[in-house]
Amino acid sequence: PDSAPIKNILSCVGSKYLKLNGNFLSKEKTCVKIDVNGIAQGYSVDFIAGKLDQLGIKNYMVEVGGEIKTKGANTINKRDWTIGIEQPNDEGFEPYRALLRVNDAAVTTSGSYRKFYDSEGKRITHLINPFTGYSIVSDLISVTVIAKDAITADGFDNALMFLGKDNALKFLQTHRELEAYLIYKKTNGTVGDTATAGFKKFLLPVNN
Repeated sequence: PDSAPIKNILSCVGSKYLKLNGNFLSKEKTCVKIDVNGIAQGYSVDFIAGKLDQLGIKNYMVEVGGEIKTKGANTINKRDWTIGIEQPNDEGFEPYRALLRVNDAAVTTSGSYRKFYDSEGKRITHLINPFTGYSIVSDLISVTVIAKDAITADGFDNALMFLGKDNALKFLQTHRELEAYLIYKKTNGTVGDTATAGFKKFLLPVNN
């Protein structure tokens, strides 16, 4: 779309137009809409995991749309749960860029390497900058977050994608409850990765 409808929509965007009064959420503009799709899968994972906890199940892995929560261990392999992080590839998907070994944790990933198209030399993705109304411009290709619950990890993985590598790492330094693995495009066009110190303890050699 051109700038006119985008500008019109932006006048209805922002949590500043929402007010929480006790158990009631109200909006200051009638055009404001709430879309919880960004955290719906994380919420669903936590909900299912909560039901399994109520049933007394001590070992499980719940996955909805790539968002994951684990508890205990993989009793078949007799070890903690192994989670793969996809290798981003413009032509398709190579199996894994990294492997994690986790228990009692949530793992979610946000990325721009699946839903996109190229237009006039720019990559247009499904991740939208709420300040401009257009696709985010970021050196990050994907972000994987580990947190105590999936709804938290699911919310922050998109936010970190928006921030870009350097600002995301600064943000993570002040949010120690999150661990993250960042795959990014270098200035020379090659792909690199980095992670928080806490995330590195979950990483395994890919050939394990």
